[in-house]
Amino acid sequence: MPAAPAIGLLRRKLVASLSRPIPEVVDLALECTTQALSVRAAVLARRDGASLEVLDSHTRSGDPIPSGTRIRAEDVQAAPIAFSDGHEYGVLGVLTEPKRPLSEAESDWLSVAAALLAGRIEAGDAAGRPDLGGRAASDSSSDTVMRMATTELQEPLAVLRGYTDMLTRQEVPADQLPLVARRLVTQSQAMLRVVDHLVLLARLPLQLSFTVRVSLQALAQAAADAIREQADANQLEVRVQLDADGEVWGDPVLLQAALNEMLQNVFVHAASATTVQLRLRQSARDRFQLIVKDDGPGISAADLGELFGPLSQPGGRRLSRGLGLYLVRQVALAHGGSAWANSLEGKGTTFYLELPAASPDGRAARASLSNDQASAG
Repeated sequence: MPAAPAIGLLRRKLVASLSRPIPEVVDLALECTTQALSVRAAVLARRDGASLEVLDSHTRSGDPIPSGTRIRAEDVQAAPIAFSDGHEYGVLGVLTEPKRPLSEAESDWLSVAAALLAGRIEAGDAAGRPDLGGRAASDSSSDTVMRMATTELQEPLAVLRGYTDMLTRQEVPADQLPLVARRLVTQSQAMLRVVDHLVLLARLPLQLSFTVRVSLQALAQAAADAIREQADANQLEVRVQLDADGEVWGDPVLLQAALNEMLQNVFVHAASATTVQLRLRQSARDRFQLIVKDDGPGISAADLGELFGPLSQPGGRRLSRGLGLYLVRQVALAHGGSAWANSLEGKGTTFYLELPAASPDGRAARASLSNDQASAG
């Protein structure tokens, strides 16, 4: 046991890597802690009464500690991971073997590491993700989403109410009943999509701190397979071009939803398109792009910049394409990436989802998703 843990280790490994994705920073913090304090294991955990629930761990000796394991709080020496508003995200703790108290220098080292982790998790990704620990930012984001959802629901609700009133008063001719039924189904599906988007957006405040390696090839193939039947029904040709085989750290459910939404956008807003191309390529040494290109009517240059934002500005016209593309951009930002579109009126539109590649030196304990797992997401 070192009498004074090396602060230099924090500087060389953790401080120098704080700009990296949160899961990798967590891994480095746990590894540095076990190395500097010569302990059996370091854990990132959340308090649950008299116990701690392990979210991630690094084991130096003995059996690994799986995520979800509950440990008695009294068996762990820990420092709080606290945000600037006083909210405790969790704790950075250590288990010693044989059991021994940490020295004052070791406790200070643990507190510094916990503070660095708190700052990184609260700040979010450097690529523009909002401060997730700030209550004001969270409230503002929730207000925006609810305003968008309310606007999105107005049209289908009005249609449903109108047809329901007509059916109640028996004002629909018998030969028109099949058409009315189809329209009711269409508007009900539109409402369900809004609900689905709200559920997915609700995952984002969880900060994506604990993620897995996700195969982008698997995501792309799953997304293409999911729309083939709908594409055939709309006489739309789906082309898939996989020019790379990359992985990213991410939430597979959110990533799959974002890519699915990019493809669904073609059916909703480019109905005259005859071809849609889904492409995966490596845009830089450490970046991958998922690209959806259609040959539909295109979008004016004036409207492109507003596609991913709120539905409307006070007194302005509706430019956004709803919660769907807003979801795409929020998912991109949450993963340290970006989303945008290029278009030329009459020549189609191309949507881009760019994500940072998973570094090859990530810990093996991070399980890579198989194709089946990614498809299930």
